[in-house]
Amino acid sequence: MKCLYVGLIMLLAVCSGCLAQLPDFNVQLLNDKNGVQTANASRIIRDRHGFLWVLSPRHIQRFDGQNVRRIETEGENLLDIAADTAGAVWATSDSGIRKYRIGDRSLKNVAVAGPPIAPLNKFGKLQVTADNRIWANAGRGLYLYDPRTDTFRYHALPGLDGHYFYRRIFSQHGNGLFLADVRTLYRYDMRTRRVRHVAFTDVRALVPVSEDVAWVSNNLLQAFEVNFATGLVTPLKQSPTQPAGLPLAELISITALNAAQRLVNTTKGCYLHHILTDTFTRAVLFESGKLLPNDENYADFQDQDGTQWILSQEGILFFRPQAHTIGWLNSFPGADLSNNVRAVAEDGRGNIWLGTTRGVAMLDIRSGRVTPVGQAHYGEVRGLFFDGKNMLLAANGSLPKVLDPAQRSFKELKYEPGVSGEALREKLLTETFTTIKSLPSGNCLLVGELGCYEVQRGTYRITEIPVRGVEKLIQKIARDSKGNYWLGTYQGLVVTNAAFQNAVADTDFAPGKLVSAILLQNDSTAWCGSVGMYEVVKRGNAFQKRKIFPELANQRIAILHRDKAGRTWIGADDGLYLLNRNTGKLQWFDFRDNIQNKPFNINGLLEASDGRIYIGGLNGLNYFDPNLLKYREEKLNVIIAAVRANADDSLLTGHHGPLTLDWTQNSVEIQYLTPYFRNPEKLMYRYRLSGLDDNWVDNARNSRVRFTSLPPGDYVFSVAASLDGLTWSETATPLSFVILRPWWKNGWFIGAMALFVCAVGYGLFRTRVAAIRRQTALREHMAELEMRALRAQMNPHFIFNCLNSINRYIVKSDNATASLYLTRFAKLIRLILDNSNAKKVLLSNELEALKLYIEMERIRFDNKFDYHILIDEDVHTDSIEVPSLIIQPYVENAIWHGLLHKESNGSLWVKLRMLDDNTLECIVEDNGVGREKAGEFRSKSATGKKSLGMKLTEDRIAVLNQYAQTNASVEILDLQDDDRVASGTRVVVIIPV
Repeated sequence: MKCLYVGLIMLLAVCSGCLAQLPDFNVQLLNDKNGVQTANASRIIRDRHGFLWVLSPRHIQRFDGQNVRRIETEGENLLDIAADTAGAVWATSDSGIRKYRIGDRSLKNVAVAGPPIAPLNKFGKLQVTADNRIWANAGRGLYLYDPRTDTFRYHALPGLDGHYFYRRIFSQHGNGLFLADVRTLYRYDMRTRRVRHVAFTDVRALVPVSEDVAWVSNNLLQAFEVNFATGLVTPLKQSPTQPAGLPLAELISITALNAAQRLVNTTKGCYLHHILTDTFTRAVLFESGKLLPNDENYADFQDQDGTQWILSQEGILFFRPQAHTIGWLNSFPGADLSNNVRAVAEDGRGNIWLGTTRGVAMLDIRSGRVTPVGQAHYGEVRGLFFDGKNMLLAANGSLPKVLDPAQRSFKELKYEPGVSGEALREKLLTETFTTIKSLPSGNCLLVGELGCYEVQRGTYRITEIPVRGVEKLIQKIARDSKGNYWLGTYQGLVVTNAAFQNAVADTDFAPGKLVSAILLQNDSTAWCGSVGMYEVVKRGNAFQKRKIFPELANQRIAILHRDKAGRTWIGADDGLYLLNRNTGKLQWFDFRDNIQNKPFNINGLLEASDGRIYIGGLNGLNYFDPNLLKYREEKLNVIIAAVRANADDSLLTGHHGPLTLDWTQNSVEIQYLTPYFRNPEKLMYRYRLSGLDDNWVDNARNSRVRFTSLPPGDYVFSVAASLDGLTWSETATPLSFVILRPWWKNGWFIGAMALFVCAVGYGLFRTRVAAIRRQTALREHMAELEMRALRAQMNPHFIFNCLNSINRYIVKSDNATASLYLTRFAKLIRLILDNSNAKKVLLSNELEALKLYIEMERIRFDNKFDYHILIDEDVHTDSIEVPSLIIQPYVENAIWHGLLHKESNGSLWVKLRMLDDNTLECIVEDNGVGREKAGEFRSKSATGKKSLGMKLTEDRIAVLNQYAQTNASVEILDLQDDDRVASGTRVVVIIPV
């Protein structure tokens, strides 16, 4: 039995009565919806960069899959277009040839040398040979482009100088160029410069088949095969009514598919030429699973990747005729079936059976016919299984049935007699079936969400298998070599033994707990599909799992399958993935590879006996031969198309070497493109501007980026494109540009200014430092003089008081007291003289002088008061320095104005403590009459004493605060008893140390 390879595999031999409905080619379509206009278009090509060019008489469109750039022309209509291997695009009009390169605004005229352009010598078509020579034909013959002079030069043909040719006939194959005139066809050998000719009248089109053979159409649209080596002209089989013949049409192109077939493109559609039988059949073209008319074409082009681009009535068709592709059926004409294919099975004759949401049907792969079987009321068929003789069918809402594929008849399963059989019938009517699997015994296992059921082979008796611990809606089942069952459920993964007992569950699948696909790696490890992919390892009653394939992390996995060759296929939301066993990476097939545009169904995969794979989904059936399906690595060509500085109209492209921009041109906009047509919506970009930031920046689908206020410097802009965010293709030629520094930021200017500023700054610095030093020295000298003057005023004041006291004792003839007083006075004077030249003295010396003074005052006032000097433990008198005689005036004031006028004996306290490491607090407190009453008794001399001593001390503290930047202070407090009667005075002196 001959097999018809589905999709892109061509028939090696067919019977004349075969009516094929499966597609010969699965194509993609570009039209107005994609932005490209094909009305009035006459030519189509693809250049080296990957851009698609569509020629119309008055303009050219450049299309990259997403964006169209329209290049208008002036003057004559354009006739033909071609692209060389260097990236230039050429176009002809009646009187000239024009050239375009990326970055140009318009087509540029190219000079012509040779016979002048005249009514009988106008240009026609272009050809680019394998050695990248550009040829143009005209009425007088051939012109060849000379890149050294950028000129097309006339190329005379041997023996045909002065001859006139048809402009519309110009083709090439290998080393041969083909031309024609009214009565003759010519073949010019570029290598040997020989010309062969064959007589032929009224040629309309010439398409080379080989170096010496061409197919030719005349003005009556009759087709002939012309052999230039033998001179033979042979009519081709043509008939407007017979399906085995070529129609009366103008030939466009011929593509060899294999040794037995050719694809012939004509103005009336594409045809398959079966070489062995010399017959023709109209090619069946499908786009997105639906049949295309294929009845009117205008031009075509085959690029270097083997992709055929056809300018047709529907738009631009493109496909790879020599490659196997994935087939897609999503409509079943004449059959009342749903596109939602839930189950697929194969019978013994190789027919494919489809279970849909509206019944079951048979697909005859030899004829392509889909035939419904039974009635639609069978409902949603979710399980099909061929046991070698019959087909077991499980549909929701009805009882499972046995289908005879040959007779296409149904019969019921057998049930246990009595109540148990009836109960099972009732349960099966409400069951939601998920799949049917074979058991090692040869029996069948019906899997439902509510339980599992065994159908005996041959007798078709059905019984329920007790499944305990699995009340989780079973969706997927797999059996390992030990007989254990791995069950995918709505609540996670469950593993049971061969009797569906001793269930162990793992419900930790997020965000959804549904495990919809299972692929066993060994008896303890499985790949599980949920939302994302997991590798699950079972160790005893525990599971360990990890996420794998991060590109599938947010996709629902419906299919996991290992084919007979060991290849792993994964069906997910975004399409079909094939695991590359060598690299460990996933190869992605999506909508543009003819994968249906809706999710696959769980358990909807079949690997047929001949190795072909069928996958059912919500929008039909995909099918392919995995041995013939070749993954084509997408090598994206990212091109920097345009650069604008400061939004200027001028395009800074086509520049060799780094661009040089003025410092004012620091806002740069860069446009980049990636010619890609299969699925341009999935293109994503990232860019990097070295010199500003060496990190890649994601730019989503945006094909422009703008940088503003760039500082002067050297920059390199690079951009990369990707379809999946994992594999990136970087532009082959990054853009280098330099933003110049302004003249005042150049090194010589900055250096000169730096020297000037340094010189001026140094001069000012020296001047200022000298002034500060003079001012500081003057202030210090003035402060020292003032402090010395104050001390000089303090010392005479004190000495005057002491001498008065001694004089009083002498007058009273109290020699002993006078002697004691004089001795202490002498000791005190010595201390004062020793401290007179020092700004500060040790606190111990100050306290010693203070104690001498107090003792002298006690003697003077007949021991009318006692005193107490209290020093805290943290006050180290031998290491603390204070201004000399800073405490004595307040002690003197307490004695003279507080204790002197008290009727009873009084007390004086001097308390010292440290407020912190740098602050000494001194409290002078007396229990005298207080300041208010003392004012009443104040004598004139006392007033003089008080005002002078206190004023001098206050002035000293003020000077100390001003020049030593300290916080010394004095606070005087009036003390009162409980009856609010004055009970003394407290002076608090804060002295920085």
